[in-house]
Amino acid sequence: MGLQENKYTHLVELGGSDYEIVEGEPDIRGWDVKNKVGLKFGEVDELLFDPQTKKVRYIVVDVNNSELDTEQKKILVPIGTAVLYDGKRIQDNDNLLNRGNENSINEDVVVESGSQSATQHYDKTTYNPYDDGKVVVIPVSVEYILQLPAYEKEAISPETELAIRRIFNGLDETETNSGAIEYKPDEFYHHEHFDEEKFYNAKTSSGIRKKL
Repeated sequence: MGLQENKYTHLVELGGSDYEIVEGEPDIRGWDVKNKVGLKFGEVDELLFDPQTKKVRYIVVDVNNSELDTEQKKILVPIGTAVLYDGKRIQDNDNLLNRGNENSINEDVVVESGSQSATQHYDKTTYNPYDDGKVVVIPVSVEYILQLPAYEKEAISPETELAIRRIFNGLDETETNSGAIEYKPDEFYHHEHFDEEKFYNAKTSSGIRKKL
C-alpha cells in the first residue's frame, strides 16, 4: 500500500476531545520545553493521542514561544523522549537525559531579544532542571529541532512520522525510506520513543481516560 492510500485519522488532540488526563498525572500543556542544555525551544501546546489505545503518542510543541531564531511552527515530539520536572524529577527513569544526540551538550545558538539577536552559549553542566519549575526536557539539539517537520492538525502522514523518527534516531534518510511503504501503526508505536512508562507513572495502562 502506497503512502498516498493511507487514511490517517487515528491520532487526536486531547483538547476538545472526550478524553482527559488521568487523575494524579500532570497536565503539561503550557509548560516550557527545553533541551538538556537549558535552551527553551517552545511550549507544550497539546497532546496527540490514540483514542483506541488511550495512549499519548506525541507532545505538540509550539516553537513560536522560543528563544530560537527560526521559523514559526509547531512540531511533534515522541512522548517517550520527554522528561518532566516540577521542582523534582517526575519520572523514575534516571537514564533518559543521558540518551539522545550528544551534539546538544554544548551549543552556540542565535537567540532573539526584541529586535536584537545575539549568539548565546549553552552548556549542559550549567543547567539544572530541578531549579526550573514546571519544564519538559527533550534531549535533542537545535539542529534536529530545526529539521522537524511543521505539525498541521489532521494532516499527519506515515511519511511525517517516519521523518520524525529519522531525526530523533539521527538516521540517514536512505535507512528508512524502504520502510515507509510497509508502515504499520501498531508496530510503529512499539518503538522506545513511544514508551509511556518513561512519561507517566500511573498504575493504569495509560495517562489518558474517557471523561467521567
